[in-house]
Amino acid sequence: MEPLEQWFVLSGYVRFHQWLGCQPYRLDNGSVSPFAVHTLVQFLAVAANLTLIIYRRRCILYHCEAIGMVVDFIKLLTVGLAISVTYVELFRNVNNVCSCWRMLYKAHRTLQRQGMVDRHSITRAIRLYWWFVVGTMVYFAGNEWYLYDCAQEKQTKRYYVYFFGLQYLLNIKLQQIIYPAIMLDLYLRMTRAALEHHVELLQCAEKLNSARYVEFLAGKINTLKLLHNDLYQASVEINEAYGRTYLVIYCKNYIHILSNSYWTVFWMLNKQPNHAARIVCRLISRTVLLAVTFYINTRAMNTATYLRHRLHSVGIGLQIKCRPLFAMVEAFQQQASMERIQLSAGYCFDLNFKPIFTQAVNQLDEIDCSAYDTKC
Repeated sequence: MEPLEQWFVLSGYVRFHQWLGCQPYRLDNGSVSPFAVHTLVQFLAVAANLTLIIYRRRCILYHCEAIGMVVDFIKLLTVGLAISVTYVELFRNVNNVCSCWRMLYKAHRTLQRQGMVDRHSITRAIRLYWWFVVGTMVYFAGNEWYLYDCAQEKQTKRYYVYFFGLQYLLNIKLQQIIYPAIMLDLYLRMTRAALEHHVELLQCAEKLNSARYVEFLAGKINTLKLLHNDLYQASVEINEAYGRTYLVIYCKNYIHILSNSYWTVFWMLNKQPNHAARIVCRLISRTVLLAVTFYINTRAMNTATYLRHRLHSVGIGLQIKCRPLFAMVEAFQQQASMERIQLSAGYCFDLNFKPIFTQAVNQLDEIDCSAYDTKC
């Protein structure tokens, strides 16, 4: 088996985050790598940045009005908490991260032996991921420079300068932790495609009345059952490794989105669209990052749900005729029901769009009903 860091899925990803100081250990065995020096330098720079913000808070944070002081203090608190949790989880969950990638690599090898690896889809997903990383980094840097250039007060300029590195680091961390979910979704989709293929072959075998071929396909379904177990274990390790980091970054972005939304409306009501437009730029970047995070994790969970439901489409008549197939499909169904793939933020809530959309639709229905009752 080739080392994990030489696997084409991980090679560029690992090297990029090693140089940024976000990957101080080897994924093969969890041992400390020479790139831990980069992490130490990054940590010292972040600590110095936070210290300077606290020490010079009167020159950086807004202090003219009570609400401005509270908002800036909450922002500083959420950013500091998110960074602290990120560093703690970086070293606390080394084994979980390594186990996650080992499970995904094992799934890749299993699919490769079955001839079901869609290398084109993997390459395309990796390319899109890097386009997303580069695009968001350039947009964030350009937007912050634009805000700094447009700011007229020195205090506002200092705020943008001192918070730029901290915000940039958290954005990079969020981009780093969505990559395992992307790979999990890809291998779940390949497993689903393999199951679809085997179900079609079972239907052909039933028409040909070939009992031996049905037993052969039952063995193939057993391989998919073991593959599903590996992917489930990978999802468990993802939750353990990144769940709390997801949670604190989500809370940080959510609070900042609320703050940006408030100030956008405030400046619009005060007929200063230029101020509002500058805040909207930051609002867009944070909203996009949250939306992408939920979208990727929702896709993976939806693929797992579809895979579980597809097992019930295997003909019961064929299962009755072939006892090995019946036993295999029943065991696979029980395993899929027990091992539900759920990606969560620190086990507090699932990273799923559906509850958000459902709640939004319910709220719209309530508003429509209230308006209708008022008219009546």
